[in-house]
Amino acid sequence: MTEPRLTPDSFPVPPDRALIHRRAVFSHSTANLGTRYVDLPTETVAVAATRRRRMADESLRLIDDLTNRPMDPMFEDARLLPREGRSTFSIWFNRVLVFVICLVVGLAGTGIVQVLHKDPRQKVREKLITQVEVVNKRSDGLSDDISSLRGQIDGLSSEAGASAVGRTQANDDVANGSSRVKGDGIVLNLANPISSKDSPEKNDQIKTVTDQDLQWFLTKLWSAGAEAIAINGNRIGTQTSVRTAGQTILVGTTSIQAPYQIEAIGDQSSLESILDREDLQGRLSGFKKANITVNISKENDITMNAVGLPNLSYAKRSQ
Repeated sequence: MTEPRLTPDSFPVPPDRALIHRRAVFSHSTANLGTRYVDLPTETVAVAATRRRRMADESLRLIDDLTNRPMDPMFEDARLLPREGRSTFSIWFNRVLVFVICLVVGLAGTGIVQVLHKDPRQKVREKLITQVEVVNKRSDGLSDDISSLRGQIDGLSSEAGASAVGRTQANDDVANGSSRVKGDGIVLNLANPISSKDSPEKNDQIKTVTDQDLQWFLTKLWSAGAEAIAINGNRIGTQTSVRTAGQTILVGTTSIQAPYQIEAIGDQSSLESILDREDLQGRLSGFKKANITVNISKENDITMNAVGLPNLSYAKRSQ
């Protein structure tokens, strides 16, 4: 009497799904192949031996193949072939090559990320700032050369004996700001409220000194007899403008910041009396209510540099 098998055969494959190529057992390593039977628990062997079912549903057949035959038979045959031996040099060469490739890719990616995170406009700004600084230095140097040459011309004219025309030309140069001047006068200081510095985000709600205020003081000083005026060291000439560009006040093309210092050469008594005139008290009281500091002092030695010559395109000297 033979013992019953503990593991039933797997579900039979129908003829239409049979393998085309038969497996050939040609190796002594066939013993290493797995069994084609399904291991079942002992208590379910009797039930499985007495009851067999046919697989009519393709989905159930697929589940059966995945469960009972997870590995293709041809793949099992391929495992019987001997593995190709690799030398130690080949193994370490491949490892080093992969490491170098990963390192190069990582460095390249880091460089690309750094380039993408940089602002391309920053270099343009730096280049423009450098150009502006060079032009400003050149302009300052040319202005100093003009002032020096004019001083030499004035000295040579005085040595040769200036005529009436020469004296008139000298007075015109002083009036239009094209020559360096020195003399007595007054210094007018304007300072914004302290609160405007503490809370810059509320500057639009706080009264501060504007370009119109500076223009107003310039007009009053000219009317009081000022012969030369400068704001924060910038001489006022015939074509010098005082205007606002954004949030900055410009004298000509030079930006100035508070506090503002207006220097005026002329009769000190007449210039100092502008703060005492009754027709100006309304404007001055407005400055006082806005906490804008206005004070004036006498100076006995005020020096002002010359401003550039005006650009004349249509006006010519009359004979």
